[in-house]
Amino acid sequence: MKVHCPPPAGDKPIIATEILYVRNVVKPTEVEDGSPAMGMLLTLDAKTYTLETPAEVKDLADAERPSDKALSLLSSKNHWPIYFDGARAEGPLQITENEVNKSGYNSAFLIGKKKIPVINSAQEVFDVVAAAGGKTRPVLPPAKSISSVTRDLAGDWDESIKLFPSPGGAPTF
Repeated sequence: MKVHCPPPAGDKPIIATEILYVRNVVKPTEVEDGSPAMGMLLTLDAKTYTLETPAEVKDLADAERPSDKALSLLSSKNHWPIYFDGARAEGPLQITENEVNKSGYNSAFLIGKKKIPVINSAQEVFDVVAAAGGKTRPVLPPAKSISSVTRDLAGDWDESIKLFPSPGGAPTF
């Protein structure tokens, strides 16, 4: 497949099966010379800015990918689509209550050594990654921020409390 890149790059061939994810350009300053880039895609070896929207890149990629390996979909904070190779993804990643309260994200997933925060719930991330054949992790509620917990407590940690939740998601005592 070929995508159109902002000047002066021109067209760039992309191997559709090597796409890790495609998303909107977050900040115009990410692209040189104030170009009109609409999307950014990350492949196994490079980051590419495109004049096509993420949905257009997804359609181009899915046309060349095996029919059972279409790009999966979750959403960014702005409700913009994040199309990704669900078979290469791992998630959901547990986030902290601070991340939920300050950023508006509800979960995240890992792909290409990058943590991608999303507004989708941890269960939605689990379902999408599982459906695509990716590596699933347990669905856990947002974690307390360790830094805020330690500020509120005086003395040492109670060693009878296991800080990591049990498989059912509840802390054990």
